[in-house]
Amino acid sequence: MALIAKIDPPLDVDADGVAQIHARPYGAADAMTGEEIFVWTSERSGGHGLAARGTVLEARIDSFANTAGDGTHKELVLAVRITHGAPLRPLDLDQVAPPADGDAARSIYAHALNKITSLEPDVAGFVRSHFEEE
Repeated sequence: MALIAKIDPPLDVDADGVAQIHARPYGAADAMTGEEIFVWTSERSGGHGLAARGTVLEARIDSFANTAGDGTHKELVLAVRITHGAPLRPLDLDQVAPPADGDAARSIYAHALNKITSLEPDVAGFVRSHFEEE
């Protein structure tokens, strides 16, 4: 199953083509080595929507201090090999916002920022198609 990580920009990729991504897991999100992942950077924070496609190299759960208040929370921390640095066709919130039709639009739009979640196969296919020639 494929994943999507919706994060604040920038997406920092090192010289080896690896990005470190962390966000709270949503639902049954559980990353496994070799799993496909799409990265979405928030347009409201200067991102571009769909920003990259990659493969999970490593996954772990870490604790992070809460930004508001005391305590900590758990986040899924991923090392991701970026295989496609930018989609051939852009995909952003305006294109998937209601009243856009389809499960893909609703699924992508509904997922909160700074979350990592799994994508249904048809939704993953829709997102993947933005990295392929038409």
